[in-house]
Amino acid sequence: MFTPHVVKAPTSADVALAAGVSRATVSFVLNDKPNSRVSDDTRHRVLEAARLLGYTPNTAARSLASGEAVSGLLFTASGRDSGATLERAFAALLARTVDDGVDALSHVETDLTGAEAAQLWARLRPEAVLAEAARCDAEATELLRLAGVRALIVHGQEPVGYAPTLVVPQEPFGDAAVSELTRLGHDRIVFIAPTDPTATATAAARLSGARAAAARAGATLTVSHAGTSAASLRDWARGWRFDAERPTAVAAYDDRLAMAAVRALADAGIHVPHDVSVIGADDHAGSAEFIPRLSTVAFDADALAATLHDAYTRMRAGERVERVDAPPVRVIARESTAAPSSGGAGRER
Repeated sequence: MFTPHVVKAPTSADVALAAGVSRATVSFVLNDKPNSRVSDDTRHRVLEAARLLGYTPNTAARSLASGEAVSGLLFTASGRDSGATLERAFAALLARTVDDGVDALSHVETDLTGAEAAQLWARLRPEAVLAEAARCDAEATELLRLAGVRALIVHGQEPVGYAPTLVVPQEPFGDAAVSELTRLGHDRIVFIAPTDPTATATAAARLSGARAAAARAGATLTVSHAGTSAASLRDWARGWRFDAERPTAVAAYDDRLAMAAVRALADAGIHVPHDVSVIGADDHAGSAEFIPRLSTVAFDADALAATLHDAYTRMRAGERVERVDAPPVRVIARESTAAPSSGGAGRER
């Protein structure tokens, strides 16, 4: 498990000693200075020594000279769609950090993983790092520790053994949505999954939860795929009236797909919730003002931000943190869901 390194981060002098060269040679190699006349063998020794020591150039002096601050909390953006609820929690965490007078930086590069990613992050000399577990493996964790990072949390659907993990299971989103629909009396439900490849893993987990809830209730669950535009669901909506086994309810991957489904159904002359109920997830901005107001599933993003903030505070103080759990999800029932063949409106609870 991640424990902050208690000695100073490796310096260029350490690299020079390990490689058996001068500090000037290390500077020439690591800064890739032209006309340095460093042999390929020497260059390889320097780079290998830097890698083994976990050395990254200290940008603090450069930052101070340019007026830029060295980051306190570094948030490394993910290339995956983990749901708007989680992204809202991260944004709230960054805001809390800044309010406390600690520098916070969101790093948008999302292509690198492992040691390569960690070397890039470590150049900013952060005190704390929040990264996706899929991008920050055990080797990256050790490199960040050696670079002087005092607090590190990775996030994913399952805990990892090499670093404190923010565990955000996605199955409960699908489970809660379908459970709400079956509670209302729906037994034919369609799950609308996204075609966006960045959402594949999250969508698969939410669908798994939806299937589990349908199985418990003895309901039939089918799957359709769509983009976030109403046009991508137009043919599905038009065929709804002619399907003898048409669903009475829709559980969408998120609110964007749910709102697209409502628009497509309206264009086909199908009314929500009188003809079909629709529920989304993540409580997107605007879902409460959509017509009809959209039922959704989410957890308390501000509460998670507060929990993360507390975890980082404790880690900076030297306390061991092994896991952070996201708050439980809850259904926010609004006007888009009702009992089958009913125009009744839901209520938030």
